[in-house]
Amino acid sequence: MNVRWPTRADSADVTALVAAMDTHFLGAPRLTEQDLLDEWNDLDLDRDAWILELDGELAGYAALHTGAHTYIDAYVHPGFFARGVGSRLAELAEEEAHKRGLQKIQNAVLGNDERACRLLDSRGYHELRHFYRMAIELAEVPPPAQWSPGFRAEPLDYARDADAFHATLDQAFAEEFGHEPERGIDWRARRERGDFDPTLWFVVKDGDTVAAAALCEERFGGGWIASIGVLKPYRRRGLGLALLNHAFAELHRRGSSRIALGVDAQNPTGATRLYERAGMHQVFDAVVYEKQLAV
Repeated sequence: MNVRWPTRADSADVTALVAAMDTHFLGAPRLTEQDLLDEWNDLDLDRDAWILELDGELAGYAALHTGAHTYIDAYVHPGFFARGVGSRLAELAEEEAHKRGLQKIQNAVLGNDERACRLLDSRGYHELRHFYRMAIELAEVPPPAQWSPGFRAEPLDYARDADAFHATLDQAFAEEFGHEPERGIDWRARRERGDFDPTLWFVVKDGDTVAAAALCEERFGGGWIASIGVLKPYRRRGLGLALLNHAFAELHRRGSSRIALGVDAQNPTGATRLYERAGMHQVFDAVVYEKQLAV
């Protein structure tokens, strides 16, 4: 067993490893090489990620993310199941988290990966939350969004409304599980990456007030709705559904026939039901586990 830090030259091989695991459990890959490289832009590869090789072959990969949320993201090639790869990756990430003085760590695994669930149970993790990946396949141009009188979506004027856009999403998610507000340069640094495209960021205004917002991207081989939220005073007016349909139409216009998003299965605003009304369906279930680290 050989453990080393990855380099950007490993990106294609790591993407193939992730694709092999996703295909084993989900039937198809969900991560592109560009998606991985975008993630690596937020990591220090010399201390935040590990490659594990067995018999000279890439057997596992893990990363410790310590940005907006602290969590481990780990993958084992199906050809190397039951050979201690997952256990070693968990050890490496937990040891690094402990060195940094972190008090707890989270790890998300696919709900149907029973082996990974058992591993985390054995290492002192407890089940914390379920999240769904939901998607819609658009065979043709979606119907236009239906708006309440006086409301329409428009592309974000980044120079003028970027802070209001971020504040709207921050407030809309204030009651969400695990939400931690981001301030000032932090959110800009996280969002303004190499694929930064504010023409896919949309706002819905009531006069000069941003009432709702959506942040969309072209990721995971299709369209991706990274965040969508409506401020409390503007809920139950159909703005969420209209904004979602607006995002579908724009992403489809740009060539994405498959559009996806992630949602907390216990979302307090009923977002899962909203997405189902819009024609989305559950693709997979991810289980978030958490562990308290020794002081």
